[in-house]
Amino acid sequence: MQRKKILIIAAKILRTPWLSSILFGCLAIAILLPSYSTFFVMPLFVDQLADDTKDHASRVAIHLLSGLSLSDGQLTKGSFSKKAIRDIRRSIEDFKLEKINAFSRSGEVLYSTDEHDIGKINKNAYFTEIVAKGKQYLQIVEKNMKTAENRLADRDLAEVYIPVMHKNVFGGAFEIYYDITERKHKLDKLLRHSSIVLYTTTTIFLLSVAIMLFKITESIVRREEAEKKLAESHSHLERLVAEQIHEITVTQRTSVEALVILAEYYDPDTGKHLVRIRQYVELLATWLKGHSPYSGYISGKADYVNEVKFASILHDIGKVAIKREILTRPGKLTAEEFDLVKKHTLVAGEVLGKANAVFVDSFGKDSYLALARDIALYHHEKWNGSGYPYGLKGESIPLSARIVALADVYDALVSTRPYKSPLSHNEAINIIMKEKGEHFDPYVVEAFLAQSDRFYEISHHLA
Repeated sequence: MQRKKILIIAAKILRTPWLSSILFGCLAIAILLPSYSTFFVMPLFVDQLADDTKDHASRVAIHLLSGLSLSDGQLTKGSFSKKAIRDIRRSIEDFKLEKINAFSRSGEVLYSTDEHDIGKINKNAYFTEIVAKGKQYLQIVEKNMKTAENRLADRDLAEVYIPVMHKNVFGGAFEIYYDITERKHKLDKLLRHSSIVLYTTTTIFLLSVAIMLFKITESIVRREEAEKKLAESHSHLERLVAEQIHEITVTQRTSVEALVILAEYYDPDTGKHLVRIRQYVELLATWLKGHSPYSGYISGKADYVNEVKFASILHDIGKVAIKREILTRPGKLTAEEFDLVKKHTLVAGEVLGKANAVFVDSFGKDSYLALARDIALYHHEKWNGSGYPYGLKGESIPLSARIVALADVYDALVSTRPYKSPLSHNEAINIIMKEKGEHFDPYVVEAFLAQSDRFYEISHHLA
């Protein structure tokens, strides 16, 4: 009997569009979160290790050069006096290095802390095509793998080439080996721990959603069974129906939180729209960082461009509160319907604000959800104060929301929507220029005009 009940509830979930949307949406989130960690977050840690190693190697190279005599800006055998060699050997201990090689501009090893390397010629492509052109080269070599010089590593190594440049002319290079076994072990341990936490959290999330769906669906099934028996015992079933309605009302309130999580999947047209918005926002924020009065503000925020880029995809999360038929209706909305649509900003602001509060309680600082809340709540405000929901004006509107406002409007103008045909790129430019200082922040418009060709490419490539 219990098995039959479970099968009935499972079938009901699959047959009910909004329940199945929650189910498959949560499954998608459970898959995407670990994938995001694996293919984006973890490589960032590795890149940071590489960047730190490069920076340290550059400082070591500068230190070594200070004790060498160069011939016309070039490393030669005469550059390595006895004192210079002593300094190099001392650097091995001071900086905890594995090995140092010094190359002439032709690739010959002029000096090495490993005497077997002296006199060898480096003709590898990375040397002639990268290092000899003034660029640093780094390779992280795991234990029992081959180095750039085709040697078998007996530990985890970072092999860094630092070019010696004089008046933009290549004069030789230093090759510096680091033993990164301990650092790599700590990094691997951190990543493993992060993966365990992420997978555990994802599993708990899925179980919670499954329990919630089961309870909601169970209530719906019970109500339907009660309605079938209504003709047999009207007075008795009226009480049951009233109880069921009350229970469903409570459980539906509970389901709202899950629906918010699925806002990205609520409207089938949002997929590429969100990808385009993210790229538009990155273009605008990057330009503003280097060419506007907001440069200091943006530079003072840790990783602001990336955070506002990713936060922007949540700008319409509140549309989960709007009926689908209203959002996708091809005709013009009534005033009452438009008022309903405008409420999506308030819904999003509340939901994302609460989500960020949970993060703050746990870690004592804001997450990117704070930016997401500002974007979702204020991206329909206008520079002249005629927007909604609060009629904010000028710089009282968060910069993140001002950026997303323009990106969102441009995409709406050049995209096909149920209620309109797309405008051309030039028509969209003219409309946005007319709204400079009215709808849009003048500096954000300047950023858009400077990047308009890129906007056009993105809108067509991701159409």
